Amino acid sequence: MPKKLSLLLIFALFAIGGFYLYNKYRVAPSVDISKLSLQSLDGQSFDFASLKGKKVIVSFSASWCGNCIREMNAMKKIKDTELQGIEIVIVDDEPMETVIGFKERREYPFTFLKLEQPFPSIGIHSIPVTYFYNAKQELTGNEVGEIDWQDPSTREHFKQILN
Repeated sequence: MPKKLSLLLIFALFAIGGFYLYNKYRVAPSVDISKLSLQSLDGQSFDFASLKGKKVIVSFSASWCGNCIREMNAMKKIKDTELQGIEIVIVDDEPMETVIGFKERREYPFTFLKLEQPFPSIGIHSIPVTYFYNAKQELTGNEVGEIDWQDPSTREHFKQILN
C-alpha cells in the first residue's frame, strides 16, 4: 500500500508541476501595454494611445529568437497585402543598439520599441507573444508562440479578431 500511495503522490506532483509550467509558459500573461515603459528607436518615450484609431498587432520578440524571426519574416511578406492598414509593433527587451541593428539588417517595415525592463518582469517567459488590439485599443486576442502567417485560415482568423 505505501508503494502505491508513493507512486500516486509522485504522479500528482508531476501533474501539478506540469500544469503550473503549462500555464506559466503557454498562456499569454495579462499585460497592459499602455502602462509599460517603452522607447522608440530614437530614444523617445512611446505612448500606446498614439495608435488609437488603428488596428494593432503587438509582438513581444527578440533578435535571437528563431520563432520570432520566422514570424516577422512572414508578416513582412504580407504587410502590404493581407495586413494592410494594420499597425505592427515589435517590442524587444534587448539593448537599444541590438534592436536598432536587427531592424536595419532585416529591413522590417514595423514599429520597433524598446522595453525598459526585461520580459520576465512583466510576466513574459516565452516569446513570441502576440496581442491583438482593435481600433478602440481594446484587447481582442493573444497568442503564445509562433503564428503561421503563411496559412490563409490563420490570417483570416486573426483579421477577424482585430475587428
